[in-house]
Amino acid sequence: MNIHCPHCLKRYSMPEGHTNILRVRCRGCGAEFLIKPSKTDSHEVRGNRNGQTIIIADIQRTFRNQMIELLQRQGFNLVVVEDGIKAHKTVLDRDCKMLLVNAYLPGLMGFELIERLRGELKEPPFIILLGAIHNRKRYRRRPETLYGADDYLDEGSLDQAILRKLEYHLNTPLQTNGNDSGVDMDALRLARSVFADMLVYSQEKLSKVNDSRDFYRVFSQEAAEAERFLNDSIPGAGGVLKDVVKQYLGRR
Repeated sequence: MNIHCPHCLKRYSMPEGHTNILRVRCRGCGAEFLIKPSKTDSHEVRGNRNGQTIIIADIQRTFRNQMIELLQRQGFNLVVVEDGIKAHKTVLDRDCKMLLVNAYLPGLMGFELIERLRGELKEPPFIILLGAIHNRKRYRRRPETLYGADDYLDEGSLDQAILRKLEYHLNTPLQTNGNDSGVDMDALRLARSVFADMLVYSQEKLSKVNDSRDFYRVFSQEAAEAERFLNDSIPGAGGVLKDVVKQYLGRR
């Protein structure tokens, strides 16, 4: 069973049987991260869109899992790979409509993979670069170059925004999750992501927190910045953070 640090890409082998979410401290860069281990470096999810296949080349992380969940609901066949070399072989062997790829992959870097595919295939799949994993504030920046990809999806993108972009590029209608506006679910997902980021990078501060009041006292600066970011992304989403904090601390 293999996992990778989402910050420096150091690879670890874990004993079989670990299927729950783990908190790991990387021996390479010292960062802590949450991960649900995968037993293999690749897997497939069959859909109902008459063979329409999308390949996702990325390691285990929240944004990749978000993409898998969205595309699975849309009925696409998905091939998920965690290694650049495996991704290269998979694209050559499969007839796929789209490749979603992280620029930083073990084995063969994502940008090298894109370059190879452009040179080897007369009609390569539509390639979307996924938000990078080497920068904590990656969801706030667009890369200066797309490394030869056709488009870019930033980590922290909302479900509705992702679906509309994929709908345009795939030239096929995609369905929402049943929420007329999608705003509430998007706000909750984004608030959870921001809150988890604060916890992972502030373990020492977290040890001083017993309830919501403690949290907003100890994390006053971080919470204020998070609420501004959430409200800028979705009006009113900053208030959702309070519910996420209360829910988490209520389980401790």
